[in-house]
Order: sequence, then C-alpha cells, then structure tokens
Amino acid sequence: MSSLAAARADNFYYPPEWTPNQGSLNKFHGQHALRERARKLDEGILIIRFEMPFNIWCEGCNDSMIAKGVRFNAEKKQVGNYYSTKIWSFTMKSPCCKHQIVIQTDPKNCEYVIVSGARRKIEEFDVEDVETIELLTDEERAKLYSDAFFCLEHEKADLQRKKEAEPGLVLMKRKSDARYSDDYALNKALGAKLRPQKKRVAEEVATSRKLGLGLRLLPASKEDAAAAARVKFLSSNKFEKNRKDKQVLINAASIFSGSSVSDTKRLELEANRRKINTAAASNR
Repeated sequence: MSSLAAARADNFYYPPEWTPNQGSLNKFHGQHALRERARKLDEGILIIRFEMPFNIWCEGCNDSMIAKGVRFNAEKKQVGNYYSTKIWSFTMKSPCCKHQIVIQTDPKNCEYVIVSGARRKIEEFDVEDVETIELLTDEERAKLYSDAFFCLEHEKADLQRKKEAEPGLVLMKRKSDARYSDDYALNKALGAKLRPQKKRVAEEVATSRKLGLGLRLLPASKEDAAAAARVKFLSSNKFEKNRKDKQVLINAASIFSGSSVSDTKRLELEANRRKINTAAASNR
C-alpha cells in the first residue's frame, strides 16, 4: 500500500478542496466516525462485536450448538431500564441457518437472557466430582439475610468445614512458602536448567548452517548411527573399473560385420562374468 493509500485508509488524508472552516474530515465527507457500524444510528442501533456468554442451541435448525465465546456482528439497542441501569438488546444471525437470535441483559440477576431464536444449553454437574464449592441458591441467600437461626446454623456448618480443611490448607501454605520464598534461588535454578539447552540449540543451528540446511538437526542417537552403518554404497573404484573394462572391450571389438556376432557374444560373456564376480564379492 502506498503512503497516499495508507493515509486515506487511516482517514488522515486532507484533499486540496478541504478548508479548516469546513470542520472535520468526517463532516467534510458526510459520514459518521464509526462508518458502517453507525448506519442505523438514527434508529438507536449500533453495530458491535458480541461474544456469546454461554452455550446455546439454535432453534432455527434445532440441532446446531453455538459455543460460548463465538463472536457475532450484533445490533445493540436500548430496550428499557432497571432503575438507573440500561437494559440492552443484542440481535444477531445464527451462523448455521441465518436464524435471528435476540439476547438481552438482565441487570437484576447480573445475567444474560435469551429472548428469542435460541435456548440455553443446560449443563449439570456434581459438585463433588468437579471438586468445587457449592454456591447458595437465591432462596438460601435470602433466608440467610432474613432468618437469624438459619444464619447461625449456616455459620456453625462453615466453622466445622473450616476446621476440617485447615490442616490441608496450612500444609499447602507451608509448601508454597518453602518453594517460592527465595526468588533469587528459583531464578538461578531456572537459568542453570535453560542455559545448556540454549547452548545446545545454538550449536545445532550453527551446524545446520554449515551444512547448508534450512532446518535445525536433532542430536545424534545410537539408533541413527546403527541405521547409517547398515547402509552400503557402491564403491566408486569398482564403477570406474567396470567402465574402463567396457571401454576396452568396445575398443578391441572389430568394426567389420563378419565378426560382429562373435564380438557380441564375447561382450555378453564378459558382462555375465563381471556380474558373477560382483555377487560373489558382496556375499563375502
């Protein structure tokens, strides 16, 4: 991209007909600063990138799941208020069947709610299997603030769980403190471990460059040495000797047609004799 094209792409190019009293470049060109994202701004809609907050099933094709984290070009608009907090609506199209999906924010429960076009995938799991802490439900949380006896019972249960888990927590803290108390020693040990590795990699790169290779060779192993030793190459001296013998036979052959048959047979016999000698030498 040329410098002029780059300046135009970044909206830094001021054409000759522009004057400072005409305002900004966006005003001069008659466009919004957000370009295509603001094409429906007169309707209160702004185009944004929306990331799916949880796994959902598309109701357009009924068998396609849209995973959490998938991003869409969504139309964002305000649809109401919860006290002073705005409620936003996000409208997007499903990637599998172009079905329209509408999701709204729920400030009361700090959650997203599917309005239409999809349904949330229900994922259940056992707290003990995944080794996590079971959270209180909305009813238990409300009862915890309103019922003093329930709060006292819950507090006693929490203290009992604390006593049961305290030895393990103390042991984990001691191990963590002993392992990470000395930062200098940890850094020194890590450097001593990585320094030979970096040196070996540098040597391998230098060796590959000397050999004219564009990749780093792996260290030699006993298996590679044994495999290389089993490979047998033809001797260059034997090849040169066979070539010279054939040349001598060709030079000694008669150029007259009367003796061509006998010379041809003699050449075939000599070739067979060399094959037999070669096979006998390889079997020794």
